[in-house]
Amino acid sequence: MSQDSRRGVFSRRVLAWLVIAGCAAFCAMLALIVAGDPATTGVTKSSVFSRSALGHSALAELLKARGHEVRVNRDSDAARIGEADLVLVLEPAQREDDIAALSRLLEKARGTARPVLVALPKRVGVRSRRQRGWIERASLLPAARAARIARALPLDDPEVTRLVDDAAPPTWRGLDADATPRLDDVQLLEAEALRPLVAAGEGILLGAVARPNTYVLADTLGDVDAVELKRIGGELYVLADPDLLANHGLHRGANARIVLTAIERLLPERGVVVFDETLHGFAITPNLWRLLFQPPYLAATLLALAALALTVWHAAARFGAPLVDAPGPAFRGGHGTLIENAGRLLTAGGHDAVVARRYGEAIVADALGRLRLAPALGGGDATATLNAIGARRGLRAKLPADNHRHRPLALARRYQRWAREMFDDA
Repeated sequence: MSQDSRRGVFSRRVLAWLVIAGCAAFCAMLALIVAGDPATTGVTKSSVFSRSALGHSALAELLKARGHEVRVNRDSDAARIGEADLVLVLEPAQREDDIAALSRLLEKARGTARPVLVALPKRVGVRSRRQRGWIERASLLPAARAARIARALPLDDPEVTRLVDDAAPPTWRGLDADATPRLDDVQLLEAEALRPLVAAGEGILLGAVARPNTYVLADTLGDVDAVELKRIGGELYVLADPDLLANHGLHRGANARIVLTAIERLLPERGVVVFDETLHGFAITPNLWRLLFQPPYLAATLLALAALALTVWHAAARFGAPLVDAPGPAFRGGHGTLIENAGRLLTAGGHDAVVARRYGEAIVADALGRLRLAPALGGGDATATLNAIGARRGLRAKLPADNHRHRPLALARRYQRWAREMFDDA
């Protein structure tokens, strides 16, 4: 046995490293597929997942603290949004496909009691390189970017305006006297189809868009009974300035109070507040791998992995020691090998029966010659005569009377056994 054969194909150290590398690659693949969710990678843009100044995570936590059920929609088909849930679409992206998705979302809400609140975009931030989840700075978007989203709503010729900070403080309508928002570079919206709920001058901060066969029952948030306002179910609402509910502005002045009052009065009874994140690039596409590692399919996946591990373990044990080198040449020689190969070739060609009968005829002819019997003796007579002679000598073996009733190998063995007993051949 050679030394290479005793060591096997791989050494134990190489085999161990191969197993470790394979497991690490598999775990990395699962991490990228399952955990590679953009919602968990330090989001800084306007999103409920973002804790930056421009995010909306504080609003979600505030609503939960107030006892409201809060959900996040990441399904483009909005299949899990209830018929009477309040959908918050806060500062959607301004790309063409995002605007088309916004139109589809609003179209699905028509004819239902599902109110939708859309907040126009206002600011954009630059991600911080030093602190994950923070922004370095924020800048105002052009007013045309916000107007682009407003035009995707059922509004006729909307116009977005801004009040500079050094101007006189606006006089708000539709709010209680002690509820004054604190906003920088106030962004307002003007549109004929927009019914003001909170306004300053000609500009509207929060307004309602009446749908066909519906009407607005109230002009303000501060002077109308909540039960009366709930009857506007199924309306579309527009918030012109998102700073009112963003993380950086929610704590300022009466902003949180105004936002909570608006949401609670717009929220249908027993409804759920749903943050739509499909328009921020967080839509979840169907993924078989992610589904396999989520309950309730996780249990079946773990069982399958355990079965696979047992199979690999069982197969690895059979990898075992290498084969032992046989002594001598790789191929045997001699007349025995030639005879064996010739027999296999005859059998493969279907000539084994003919060879066995010819072998029997040769045994009979040789016996007649050795016993000095008439060579012209017929086949049947020769067989009977030789069996009679064998019986007188006490032979147990007999020549077969019918060569066609036996298999070729068995027939040849009977002839050989008879010849050995008859003539004491070794």
